[in-house]
Amino acid sequence: MGRQVKELVEFPEYFTYSLESRIKPRYQRLQSKGVRSSLDWFLNCSDQRFEERLQADYIEMETIGPSFCMGGKLQLPGNEVVSDEEDESDDEELYRRTVSL
Repeated sequence: MGRQVKELVEFPEYFTYSLESRIKPRYQRLQSKGVRSSLDWFLNCSDQRFEERLQADYIEMETIGPSFCMGGKLQLPGNEVVSDEEDESDDEELYRRTVSL
């Protein structure tokens, strides 16, 4: 597919998809339409959503979800501090913890 290794590092879920039934057919459809997209964009959706994306005249932006740094505070989109008083309150801070089972 002529992709950088960096893309696989950024989207390791690539290896969970079937090469024959998902990756190849979708890649061939993108090639026939001359569309270049991220691995996430063309693999991480249902077949119906993929078809909708191909029929559109644009590539929609990925929605921004929560992000965090390991062991740090969970950052939610649209959760900016409004005043310094709110920043001093620790009761509304969310933390993420990784648990192994």
